Amino acid sequence: MNPVRIGMIGCGGHARWHISNLCKVSDARVVALADPNPAQIQRTQAMFPALAKVPAFSDFHAMLAQAELDAVVIGTPHTQHVDQVIDAFGRGLHVLVEKPMVTSVEDAHRVLDAHRKAPGKVGAIGYQRHTQPEFIRLRQEIASGKWGAVTYVAALQCQEWKRLTKGTWRQDPQLSGGGQLNDSGSHLIDILLWVTGLRPASVSAVIDNLGTPVDINSSLSIRFAGGAMASVAIVGDAPCWHEEITVWCEKGMFLVRNGHLCVVEADGTKSEFQRIAGGSDPDRNFVDAILGRAEVAAPLECGLRVIELTEAAWESGRNQGLPVRVHHED
Repeated sequence: MNPVRIGMIGCGGHARWHISNLCKVSDARVVALADPNPAQIQRTQAMFPALAKVPAFSDFHAMLAQAELDAVVIGTPHTQHVDQVIDAFGRGLHVLVEKPMVTSVEDAHRVLDAHRKAPGKVGAIGYQRHTQPEFIRLRQEIASGKWGAVTYVAALQCQEWKRLTKGTWRQDPQLSGGGQLNDSGSHLIDILLWVTGLRPASVSAVIDNLGTPVDINSSLSIRFAGGAMASVAIVGDAPCWHEEITVWCEKGMFLVRNGHLCVVEADGTKSEFQRIAGGSDPDRNFVDAILGRAEVAAPLECGLRVIELTEAAWESGRNQGLPVRVHHED
C-alpha cells in the first residue's frame, strides 16, 4: 500500500487544509472527492489542479463503493461524521475524521464499536495539537513526574466565532450538533485532557447562546478524579482570536500563550521552551500510522473523552449550572 490512496468526504475549507498537508506527503495520493455541493468540488479542483481529473461524487456512498481507496479523510458537518466513519470502517478503510468526532456520547461508542470491528485499520481525529511540538513537550513534562501532580488548570479561548459562523451550518443544530464549545472549543477541551492525563469527575457550566440556536459563550468549572480543578472559558463573540492555557503542578507551573510554552519553577524562575524539535500534522501522522511508521497521535478514544465532558457541560448549562457527573465508559 504505497502510496496510500485517500478519498475526501467533504470538500470544504477544512478538507482543502487536509489536502494541502497531503500534497506534502510523498506516500499519499488523493484519488477521489465527494461532496453534495458541486461548487465545493470545483473550488477544490481549482485550488489543486492535480485533482482536476480525479473521480468526483455527489454522494460519499458512491465514492466508497466505486473508488479504489485505502483511506478516507472526513471533513463534513459534525452530525454527519458518525455514519460516515462507520460506513468507511465497514468498507475496510482507514479513517481520519475532523473534530469533533461526534456530537453525543452514544455516537462516540458507535464509532469505537465500528473501529473494533475493523481490526488493523487506523482511526484518528484531526486534533493537530497532538502533533505540535509545544504540546507534545508539555505532555511529556507533566507525565515525567518531575513537577509533581497537576493541581489546577485554567484555560481561555477567544474567537470571532459568532460573527464568522453566522448564516452557516455551524449555527444550525441539525448539522453542527452544538456551538463553539464542541467546535473550536473541542480543541481546547481535548488538549487539556491529553496533556494532563486527568479524567473529569464533574462539571458545572454556565452557557449563553446570545440569541442564536447554539452555544456561544461557555464557562466551565471542572473537578477531576483525584481532586485537581479547572476553569475553562470559551468566548465566541470576541473581537479577535486569543488563547491561553495555564497548568499548575505541585512543583511549578506551565504557561501556553498563543502557542508559546514556558515554565515557572517553584522558586519563581521563568524560562521559555524555544525551538522545540519535532512535530508533524494530522495528515502526515495518519499516513505514517497506516504505513506502520508512527503511533496515531489523536486516537478515536480522545473523541469519546471530549464529548463525555462536553455533553455533561451542556446538561449543566440547561440546569442553571448545577454540577453534573461526567460518566466514563471504556
